[in-house]
Amino acid sequence: MLPFLFVVPWLAMVSGHSALWHPSMYGFNVTKAPDGRDNRPVAPLRDLDFNSWWMHGFMDAPPNKGDVFQLPVGQTITTEIACTKAATSYWESGEGGDVRDGNNVCPESPMATFHTNGIGGLGGCALAIAYKDDVRAVKPEDFAIFSVNHRCVWNRFTEFEVPAKLPECPGGKCICSFFWLHREDSGGEESEFRYVLMPLDIELRPVYMNPFDCAVTNATATVPIPPPQVPRYCPVDKKNCTVGAKQPFYWLQKEGNNIFNDSFDPPTYTEDYDFKQGAQNDLWDSVAGTTTESIASATPGSRVAAVNGASSEPNFPDVVDLAGSSNSSTTTSTLNEVENTPSDPTKAHPTSPVQHLLSGSSRKIRGCNARQVSGQEKRKRNYVIRKRTTKSGQSGWNWW
Repeated sequence: MLPFLFVVPWLAMVSGHSALWHPSMYGFNVTKAPDGRDNRPVAPLRDLDFNSWWMHGFMDAPPNKGDVFQLPVGQTITTEIACTKAATSYWESGEGGDVRDGNNVCPESPMATFHTNGIGGLGGCALAIAYKDDVRAVKPEDFAIFSVNHRCVWNRFTEFEVPAKLPECPGGKCICSFFWLHREDSGGEESEFRYVLMPLDIELRPVYMNPFDCAVTNATATVPIPPPQVPRYCPVDKKNCTVGAKQPFYWLQKEGNNIFNDSFDPPTYTEDYDFKQGAQNDLWDSVAGTTTESIASATPGSRVAAVNGASSEPNFPDVVDLAGSSNSSTTTSTLNEVENTPSDPTKAHPTSPVQHLLSGSSRKIRGCNARQVSGQEKRKRNYVIRKRTTKSGQSGWNWW
C-alpha cells in the first residue's frame, strides 16, 4: 500500500506544467497525440523524435484563420501563461469550468507545480519569431529570440517587450513560439519525487514549446534579422557571448538538439546566456559590428561567483592551476567567430563554451566537450567543470 501513496502525488504533480494560451496557438484544442500520449499544450517535451517535439507536434492542428497574435513594434504585449486553459480568459473552450484566480498561474496548486521554489529560482521565458508564413517551412535555425522575461513562469499575465526594429512579416504573418526552461533545482517532480519513484540515472527535466501565428504591426524598419546562432554560456566573460540574434534552446530530445548540457545543468533564458530582460534589441549587432549595450567587464572567480543574483548551485571552490604550469592560452573573440591559440594540445577545445569562463582570472581551466553515447545511456554531462580530490604523479590537479 505504501508505494501507491507515493505514486498518487506524483501523478498529480505531472499534470501541473504550463503553457502560453491564445487562440493563435497551434494545438489550442488538442488533448492527445495520435499515439495516445498526453499532448496537451502544457505537456513537457523530453526524449522525443523530431516530428513529435518540433512545433509540439501540432502542425496538423493550426489555429483558425484570422487568429493571429499582434506584435506592435516598440510596445509591450501581455500574454496568459497557465497550467490549464481553464485558468485563462479562454476557459469556456477548455475543460473543468472557470478556475481563474487573478494572476495565479496554477490555481489551488503549490509553486512547485510550475517548477519553482520562489522568484529566485526562475529560468526565464522567451518568445521567438521565424520570418516564414508557412509553419511547415520553418526550420529550428529560423527561430530568433526577440523578447525575454526573466520573471517567468511566475504570473498568469506575463509581459513581453517587442523590439522597435522588427520588420514586417511576409504575407502579413510569421510563425512565433513560446519557449520555457526551468532551473535545475526548482521544485516539481524532479526535486520532490525523483528519489522515491525513479532510479538515480533517470532524469525528467523537460522543455516547453508553444508555436503560434503572429504578425508584426506598425513596422517601419526593413533590415531583416540575420541568421540566429546558438547561444553560448557566458556569465563572466561577456566577450564570449553569442553576438546578435540567438536561437532558442533545443534540448534533451532524441534528435534535433542544438545544446547538449546535462539534464541537471539546464540552459536558461537569462544573462548567463546573454538574454537580457525585455526586447532583444541586439538582434542586428552581428551585422552592424557593434553591440547595443556596453559589454560588462569580467569578474574573476568561479562559475557560481559569476552568476548574478540567487543561485541554487553549490559553492564550488575556485579552480587551481593545471599541473603547476605558468603558461597561458590567448583567446580573442570577434562577434560569433572565436579564435583560440592554446599553449598546448590539452587546452580547451575551440568550440567549448567554458574556454572563457575565467579569462579574467590569473588561474586557468580546461573544459571538455560531451561525447554522444549509444544504446540506452543518457548523454553525458557536458560543459561542466569538475575537480578531482586526489593528485596524480604530475604536480597540480587533474581535470576531466
